[in-house]
Amino acid sequence: MKRHSPTRRLTLITMLLAMSILMHMIEPSLPIPIPGVKLGLANILGLITMFLFGIKSMILLNLMRVIIASLLRGIIFGTGFWLSMGGVILSTFITIILYKKSKLSPVGLSVASSAFHGLGQILVLMFINDTVMMIYWLPLLWFSSVPTGMVTGTLSAQVLKRLKV
Repeated sequence: MKRHSPTRRLTLITMLLAMSILMHMIEPSLPIPIPGVKLGLANILGLITMFLFGIKSMILLNLMRVIIASLLRGIIFGTGFWLSMGGVILSTFITIILYKKSKLSPVGLSVASSAFHGLGQILVLMFINDTVMMIYWLPLLWFSSVPTGMVTGTLSAQVLKRLKV
């Protein structure tokens, strides 16, 4: 994307943040038959932000989304907040590594991000509950991360294509 004035850049990133918060807030109400599995719709906006504005902007967007959505829900520093934060930190970290070191498409990045988001959540659950038994949820989360990552990655790629990035 071409260079924009700092004001335009900040406005666009703020709009992406608002949309990601909205997706984060709406997603728990979507009916998915597998407990603990979500589509990861807010990840679409994180990937778009990374491709449009860079890694630092994606990191800020992802962290601010979790913090602001948790504040709006009234669960700041509760279990749900820590699960979301653990997942978003690990998934953002792996997305950055793969973005820099590989030629993965937005779909590939999204599938990897989805898988590591689940791992981050399991690690937080193991810490909070002080048991390794939570690891048994990991295969289910990894199995579901492929289709959900493909959906969010495809949507991200389509948006970026239409923006001609």
